[in-house]
Amino acid sequence: MGKKTNKKAKNRTLPKTGHLITAGVFLVLVFGMASAGIISPDRKFSEMENRSLQQAPEFSFERLKKGDFTKDIENYMSDQIFMKDQLVTLKTAADASLGKNFMNGVYLADDSFYIQDYHEDRARVDMNIGFLNSFAEGLDSDIPVTFLLVPNASCVLKDKLPAVNKCGDQHETAEHIRETLSDRIDFAYPEEALRNGGDSCYYRTDHHWTSQGAELGYSVLRQIMDLPAAKGYEKTTRQLTDFYGTLYSKAPAAWAKSDTIDLVSYEGNDITVKYVSRGGDHEIPAECTEINGIPTKQGLFVKAPETTKDKYASIMGGNFALCELETNGASDEKVLLLKDSYANAVLPELCAQFKHISMIDLRYYHFEEETVSEYVKSHDINRVIYIYNIDFINSDSNFGYLE
Repeated sequence: MGKKTNKKAKNRTLPKTGHLITAGVFLVLVFGMASAGIISPDRKFSEMENRSLQQAPEFSFERLKKGDFTKDIENYMSDQIFMKDQLVTLKTAADASLGKNFMNGVYLADDSFYIQDYHEDRARVDMNIGFLNSFAEGLDSDIPVTFLLVPNASCVLKDKLPAVNKCGDQHETAEHIRETLSDRIDFAYPEEALRNGGDSCYYRTDHHWTSQGAELGYSVLRQIMDLPAAKGYEKTTRQLTDFYGTLYSKAPAAWAKSDTIDLVSYEGNDITVKYVSRGGDHEIPAECTEINGIPTKQGLFVKAPETTKDKYASIMGGNFALCELETNGASDEKVLLLKDSYANAVLPELCAQFKHISMIDLRYYHFEEETVSEYVKSHDINRVIYIYNIDFINSDSNFGYLE
């Protein structure tokens, strides 16, 4: 009887020992990660997320009262988690092993494509198209206006989406835009051309179209503008490998296939870029020199981003409020390009076509010395081109600065 009693007593202690071991491991991990986070220096920038990280906020009772200090502390703790990028990658793998194929607004699609989710905001679309219509109708009647509307991968490569998905129909949005556009605007919509172009038109890991997609899109735009193809230039391409884009950053995975960026040039077409306004999502490129107080450089491409994760910014160095380009292009027309980042990949084609291009990005062109309409008049603009992707029209809130 004594032996049986001892055995039962021993068995009763085993679960307690197991719980203690589990709790110990958990505490070691929690306090270990916390200690590592405290000891390790704060990161100022995340290449994975392509953004500046929250630094330790300064305390004041006024900021605490307003809630600013608490908010900044929360962001700081989130941004400065030890090995955050590796933990996010581990989470993606864990979610994928459980059969999840939609994470953080991105579908893990066929052929290793990341495809961004889309849901139409009809009110936002109508508002933004209203601004574009009003601007075009306010121009002199002899200034042609053309709109290149670019569908995203969720439209062109929708067959790659998981069988079960809730992604909206961009084609329906495009048709609505076509119907609501002013008669002053000629409409170029390259969905069919891009669909025929196939996988090479979009990056696997990024939301942008590739140089191949941009060339196809521009060919549709050029035909709508009734312009001949630029001749006399020999095309050259320089490649940037190991590109992992913005969609990859939302759900990083060890098995993701990197992209290659083609930087397209046309030999003999000398291009001068003036960064007239310093507002933008990146710093003015370091290779610029000041000419009459304006940062100026030769060529479309910027060296610094080539060795970073943000390789798409190698075109122009990113997006800026106002840039002016002078080229050896075929036409003497003075063109105003109203654009988002999709237009950057089209620049080699535009620069071969036009000698004078002014680029305005309404995300950053705020409260400048001239309104956009005033700029058109003071710079003798005689052609206006819009280049925007559908998701941008569906989501951006800066078109109100177009006046």
